[in-house]
Amino acid sequence: MKIIAGKNVSTSDEPAVVVVCVNVRIGPRAVSCGGSDSEAIADALEAGIKSRDLNARVERIRCLGMCAKGPNVRFVPGGSWFNEVEPGDTDTILDHLAG
Repeated sequence: MKIIAGKNVSTSDEPAVVVVCVNVRIGPRAVSCGGSDSEAIADALEAGIKSRDLNARVERIRCLGMCAKGPNVRFVPGGSWFNEVEPGDTDTILDHLAG
C-alpha cells in the first residue's frame, strides 16, 4: 500500500468520511478498484470503524480517477490517499484515521 499524506480530516463534530472507490471497468485490459476487492475493503473499514467506535463513515463511490493505482481510499475533505490497498491494509488505514 502506498500512502500519500494529506491534511488531517475534519476535527469538527461531523463524522470523517472515508471514500472507497468501487468502480468496475469492463474489458480484458480494464483495471479497476472494484475488480480488485475494493468492496471487501469498504466492508472491512466499516466493521473496523464500528469496532473502534470512530466518528467516521465509509462512502463508496464510482471513481477517484486513479484506476491503475487501485484500489484507492481517501479521507475527505483534504485527507490522506491510500493507493494499491489490499484487505489486510485496513487496520493501518484505521490507525491513520484515529490519528
